[in-house]
Amino acid sequence: MADCSTDGGYSTKPIDILTDCTSTSSSLKMMTTERSKNITLSADAHFYLAYRGNAWVPLNDPAQPGLDWSIVTYIDLRKRPDGFINTPPVAKIVSPQYAIVNKTIQIKIPVSDANAGDDVRCRWSTYATGYRRRKRYNNKDSAALKYTDENYKRLVELSNDIQIRWKRFLWSTPCDTLCAYNCPCNGTTCVGTNCGSTNCPIWDFLGGCTATTTGHTTTETPGTPKSTSSFPIRQAIDECADICYSRGVPNDTTLSKCSITFTGPKAGVWYAVAIQANFINETSMTPMSSVPVQFLIYVQPQPACSIEPVIIPLDRCLEVQAGVTISFNLSAMNLCDQSVATLTAIIVSSGITGMTYGNLTHSSTNSSIYYVMFTWTPQANQIGVQQLCTVAYTRYNFS
Repeated sequence: MADCSTDGGYSTKPIDILTDCTSTSSSLKMMTTERSKNITLSADAHFYLAYRGNAWVPLNDPAQPGLDWSIVTYIDLRKRPDGFINTPPVAKIVSPQYAIVNKTIQIKIPVSDANAGDDVRCRWSTYATGYRRRKRYNNKDSAALKYTDENYKRLVELSNDIQIRWKRFLWSTPCDTLCAYNCPCNGTTCVGTNCGSTNCPIWDFLGGCTATTTGHTTTETPGTPKSTSSFPIRQAIDECADICYSRGVPNDTTLSKCSITFTGPKAGVWYAVAIQANFINETSMTPMSSVPVQFLIYVQPQPACSIEPVIIPLDRCLEVQAGVTISFNLSAMNLCDQSVATLTAIIVSSGITGMTYGNLTHSSTNSSIYYVMFTWTPQANQIGVQQLCTVAYTRYNFS
């Protein structure tokens, strides 16, 4: 997306967007997928990478369908001041989040960092415009820019040269294919004719031909116009597209560290949030990486029961052996009256590679308890602490 000249070879072997399903919920109409893939880049690579689309659910009030998304990450393999290559933070959050109309909630975004002592902060995603600085003069002719008596004649000559080139561009260059730029004709009658001819007249004084011409110009892929600058060109960095703050959330929504304060003024409305999790060391405000976090918030009416379910913790840290299969149940208790609200799903928000689980099962001995059975065969490369995070939902989407 940006800084492609320092992408370390990524553009020659880009990763695809295919992922593996890790959890589903028919009651919540939600599916979670992820995939890890290793690639090798050259040392000191640093660049921005984006994934773009336009399939958001209709957002805001009034609802706007088909809004664009843009998810951007910053990859930096240059060494930190402490001599190590930075490991970016990891943010895990379930989407959608649910809010009750006119009730203020705190949405905490769990963020972790493998680099001990790193300061991880969150900020709103933004749009940063690109730039292109045009070359104003030829370095060889820099002396001619001094307005002295000696240089006056040379300045006039340079000006005339530009005019001569401009005339040749307008009137003398034949188009081998068609007159595409500012020509009123772009049909088959243009093919093989000269710009300014009867078939392809030039009515716009600022017009010309960008089609292939003999010895003068070349065509380029649309969207990547040929640079006229000898200075660096920087593309725009769009981290949020149509859901940048505060277009995607109510105006009184705030972000502090990695916690969002949100109040939904109307029930039945979807909102979208876009933030970036940055690593910033204690002595510098320069981020070493930028990790995107985007999710939905749905505002629902006041429910009959707003008590959140409770996940019953395991009585111990499970110690497992590589190559030996283990199975265990994870249970949650519904604290609402069963006739008012039932527990509908236990979702894995952060799973362990290779771990599988079954369907939500209602306990036969306690009507308030539901459970899911997990099965896992640890691999040798997974030795160490592995973390499993889950979320339980009731009929009213409380978790």
